[in-house]
Amino acid sequence: MTRVRQMNTMCLFMVAYLLSYIDRQILALLIGPIQSDLFLSDTQFACLNGLAFSLLYAILGFPLASMSDRYPRPPIIVGGVILWSLATMACGLCNSFWSLFLCRVIVGLGEAALAPAVYSYIADVVPRERLAGTLAFFFLGSFLGSGCAFLFGGWLLAFVQHHHFVTLHAWQVCFMVVGLPGILLGIIIALTVHEPSSRKVPLRPVPVSVAISFFRSHSTFFSLHMLGYTLLAVTLFSLFSWMPAQMMRVHHMSHTDLGLTLGLIVIVAGCGGAFTSGRLIDILTKRGIWYAPQLVASGAAFAASIPLVISVTTMDTHLAIVTFSVAFFFASFPMPPSATVLQIAVPATMRARFSAAMLFCNAIGGLSGGSLLIGALNDKVFHSAASIGTSIALVAGTASVLGGVLLLFCIPSYRILCNGPVKMERIVGLPAAQEGA
Repeated sequence: MTRVRQMNTMCLFMVAYLLSYIDRQILALLIGPIQSDLFLSDTQFACLNGLAFSLLYAILGFPLASMSDRYPRPPIIVGGVILWSLATMACGLCNSFWSLFLCRVIVGLGEAALAPAVYSYIADVVPRERLAGTLAFFFLGSFLGSGCAFLFGGWLLAFVQHHHFVTLHAWQVCFMVVGLPGILLGIIIALTVHEPSSRKVPLRPVPVSVAISFFRSHSTFFSLHMLGYTLLAVTLFSLFSWMPAQMMRVHHMSHTDLGLTLGLIVIVAGCGGAFTSGRLIDILTKRGIWYAPQLVASGAAFAASIPLVISVTTMDTHLAIVTFSVAFFFASFPMPPSATVLQIAVPATMRARFSAAMLFCNAIGGLSGGSLLIGALNDKVFHSAASIGTSIALVAGTASVLGGVLLLFCIPSYRILCNGPVKMERIVGLPAAQEGA
């Protein structure tokens, strides 16, 4: 694959990730009108924003990842993009909690197909010394998408509310509009992206028992790695999910002002953090620091904790915005290293499945668990909508520190694993891992 074609493919994958985050994140911005029209509590909204999305996203990630290890990945990616886009548009036809819950479940199903297939595809065509930077470029889509959801979602909501040109609620129109571009993108990917000709697929599928055996032989590393990054996912997704509510309830920001402010922060700080993280890992790795992913991720986790707590507990709006920007910059660091390490340490024939396991932990623990815990604390313990900042500080702040500690603890076991994939593949009689073109 030529460098130009490789870059075009990476751009399409990044745009797909961008649209996936617009479709999943737009719900957080629409919390006010949705709760008002459907009479939802914070716990119910947390179910829509976390549990509903992560339900099939986490569970069906495994069979979809297994398919990505054995079959051409572009059709899997295309199917996922079109499915979640249609489901997002269907959210605009919902008029109850359960109908919206079901559509969010299908959104999660579609998005479950994207990341494991893309991770595996990238690892097959990109050299190891550029892997972290390339994955960081892909992850820019998550922050660009979330930023666009805030930035244009607030404007779109205000525009529809002002004109009243349809019988649907304004938030329903927003879902229909943001879901439409994904269908067009799916068609473009189907026509332009093809499986790399150099890919070597095993004649027989890798048994689940082999993947379990590989996990058990390095259980210390995988347990610390996945739990550590799950805790850091709690931090990041808590900010994604609940910061809009914090800003509207405590600082009384309008949807338009909130969308502009959070949109710019997520785009600038989030993209800056992900890009800086990937570049730091590549630079440190070239200098012989083999534990660069853990070093970068844990350092950022500690750096994010204090400004995070300040941003959700201060009553000063300007201070809240500045400290949230700093916290979000560092909270975005763990995304590239979490994926990079698995692509390096796991045999090529099992990469997608281990990536799915990581995404399962992030979805159930990070997105669903963290969001639900914050909503439940607010409903059951503090009994006040204005106390959302305290709930965020307790959950996200604690998770950030604990996650950083666990990633430091997993450094010794990572060193043992570094030479493991090739050895493991020889034992089970599978092709050696490809190091990239």
